[in-house]
Amino acid sequence: MAEDKHKILIVDDEAKILAVARKILAGERYELFTASEVDEAMAILDEKGPIAVVLSDNRMPAMRGTEFFKKIKVLFPDTVRVLMTAHFDSQLIEDVVNTGEAYRYLKKPLDFNLVKQVIEAGIERYESSLKEHADAKSLEKCGVENGKLLEESEYLKKKVAGLARRSKILLGTLALVMALFAVLQVHPLWGERHSPVSSVSIEGWQKLTNGTAIDSRSGLTWMTQDFLAIEGRAPENWSEAMVWAEKMNRKKYGGHSDWRVPTIAEYQATFDGNSGRLAFDLDPERQVAYPRPFEDGGGYGYWSGEEVGSTSARYFFFVGGYSKTEKKDYVHSSISIRLVRG
Repeated sequence: MAEDKHKILIVDDEAKILAVARKILAGERYELFTASEVDEAMAILDEKGPIAVVLSDNRMPAMRGTEFFKKIKVLFPDTVRVLMTAHFDSQLIEDVVNTGEAYRYLKKPLDFNLVKQVIEAGIERYESSLKEHADAKSLEKCGVENGKLLEESEYLKKKVAGLARRSKILLGTLALVMALFAVLQVHPLWGERHSPVSSVSIEGWQKLTNGTAIDSRSGLTWMTQDFLAIEGRAPENWSEAMVWAEKMNRKKYGGHSDWRVPTIAEYQATFDGNSGRLAFDLDPERQVAYPRPFEDGGGYGYWSGEEVGSTSARYFFFVGGYSKTEKKDYVHSSISIRLVRG
């Protein structure tokens, strides 16, 4: 039934494009809506939603697609946004990737085989976003339950003194629970700290099996995965990125407790324009210039510890190889942080 399908909206002031889209995309596993102007599109979003993916032309009479996407981002944050444009330049690429207004872009004239692929990828991203929200609610519920369990544990500890005959069993059980909790807390990094560490040489680097790599030129040791890959999300802002080093040091990531936030110059020194690495969205059309020992699946831009005034900071962009300044409360799914030591 139609209500069981995801809903897709295509917005373009060219009637011919909408007609072709309705013809070619008919019969797909999603329900298709079309609109020729922004007001009509907003009405569909309000009345027919939730909409999984919106594809919009950038140059329309009433409003640019990027401005339209800013409204969608606020009102319907889970909806995946894809920009269509015949007027293409490098600044637009940066805006699409780095401002977060759009997930992907499509060049005109449209290749509808590629359009289908992008819609499918957008649906997967939409489903992933819904799952993340559901998981977050589940974790919140678990936190409440955990608090109740801790309260009950304290109550049992007080009762132990009056239950001499059962004290050894209860204390032993409590010790076991605490030990299991500790193991679960450190489990993601336990293997790294206790496995024998070996290395392999990769073009001026030594890549170690503990999740680190050493730059032979500078002597610096880097994490081969970043915040986005390890935590499964981007930092909420610059401040969270700055305290992440403390968290990794407490966990002794890679067996070390002296990780720190890199400078722009240190990021720049690792830039390898020929590496062909892929970021978190694994898009081959937007390769990132990580050095070869680093793992795929990270961010496009990386926060540094360099502040600009009291409200801004600098980050390094691994697509073009340059730095930018942004507000500290700026958050985007493509911005991450990678730690260094030495």
